[in-house]
Amino acid sequence: NRQLAVYDRRAAATSPAESDRCAGAVTHQPGAFMSTTLNATPESLAAYEPTLLPDGPIIVATDTSADSDAAFPLAAALAQRSRAEIVALTVVEPTNIPIYGVDGMVVSMQSAPEVHAGRESATRAQLTRMVSANASWPVLIRSGEPAREIAEAATERRARMIVVGRGRHAGLDRLFGGESVLRMLQLGDAPVLAVEETLTSPPRRVVIATDFSPFSLYAAQVAMSVVAPDALVWLLHVGPPFDESVPYLHDRAVEYREQATAAFAQMRAHLSRGKLQFESEVLTGSAPDQLLRFVTDHKADLVVSATHGYGFFRRMVLGSVAATLIRQAPCSVLIVPGSARAVAAARAKAAPNVHTRTLARSNYDNDLAAFTQRNAGRRCLVEIDETEIGAQVLGHEMLLSGATFDHHDGSVSLMFGTSTLKGLHLTHHIAGVTEIDLSTNGGGQDQVLRVVHAEGQTLVTLS
Repeated sequence: NRQLAVYDRRAAATSPAESDRCAGAVTHQPGAFMSTTLNATPESLAAYEPTLLPDGPIIVATDTSADSDAAFPLAAALAQRSRAEIVALTVVEPTNIPIYGVDGMVVSMQSAPEVHAGRESATRAQLTRMVSANASWPVLIRSGEPAREIAEAATERRARMIVVGRGRHAGLDRLFGGESVLRMLQLGDAPVLAVEETLTSPPRRVVIATDFSPFSLYAAQVAMSVVAPDALVWLLHVGPPFDESVPYLHDRAVEYREQATAAFAQMRAHLSRGKLQFESEVLTGSAPDQLLRFVTDHKADLVVSATHGYGFFRRMVLGSVAATLIRQAPCSVLIVPGSARAVAAARAKAAPNVHTRTLARSNYDNDLAAFTQRNAGRRCLVEIDETEIGAQVLGHEMLLSGATFDHHDGSVSLMFGTSTLKGLHLTHHIAGVTEIDLSTNGGGQDQVLRVVHAEGQTLVTLS
């Protein structure tokens, strides 16, 4: 009953002024190869306000093997400091029955309840071994593809973080090998902390990769909930190499360094607390290569990065930095999906002074037209919650274009983007609408549009 139009999201054309502002340069350093760009100016950082972090549980994902042991001690230490609930999650994979060669197939003689009971027993034994016999974490058992089930459980429980053992020595085919961690990031919105066995307490030597975008700023904020109170934190930006022997490029280099210095100062002002020590550095070249080298040379306990993906496209590909760190970093890795910021910001807006009213069906078209007029151009988070598929995020930071109601078939169309001509447009069609609710804050500003139908609901949370 719901029809999704083609969503063609192309990179927006950058104006010459924006190109000039972002194409600054830094002093060329030996070993520089490819380049990245500075994505934020000091002005945009000045407007940055820290987003309230989720207050859900910490999920410790385990397959009960030694590869997932490392997640337990660190998660316990983090929970003790934050007073967060911890949930141990283990996923039982279904038996894959081959089409051919059944004579060689091994079939378990255990029933599903027996398999689940055995997995729960193994998880509790691991908890006793890695934390203590008195640890009483709830154990959640799910069935299906592990990465997908873990990501969905984190979404359902609004988890603040997923913690897994790094498991690199077991190869990429293991549950918590690098590719499975990347898949969790593709499928979910929760930050994922992949822990080395040597890290049993909050990290004290931390590298935070930043391009000064809102995504990396939020990743840095998440990192502050993980690091030790007296940690040494390096804020690291990898910029483009330019030949400063050319006068024009020399001027660009000076401008770039000035912007980076101001941006680092803004970050420190937002992140500083207690006995934390901050250092900042700009490198040039290939971001993954330079990050790996810096982390190795400085013997970091943890490296932090964000991804920049949105909606459907995040499921296709993650940034090269995140993928490289998960696969190759010599220390624990914290990756924060770009979507995590949008989800946290939207959910943090649920406040006691929010007023919700149910719109009159006879006036749906006029009310939605007025809603469109008030909110067109605002960014929003769009979530779908249906009985068959569960809760799914349709998109993050999407520009609201309009909302309409069709009396003939009782359907609502939600439109996002600019226009089909400019290459950014999505229409979400909802048939059989039974109710529309609109929530506003104390100042009368619209916050959440809720469209209910027979099979579930769609939520549009405005930023």
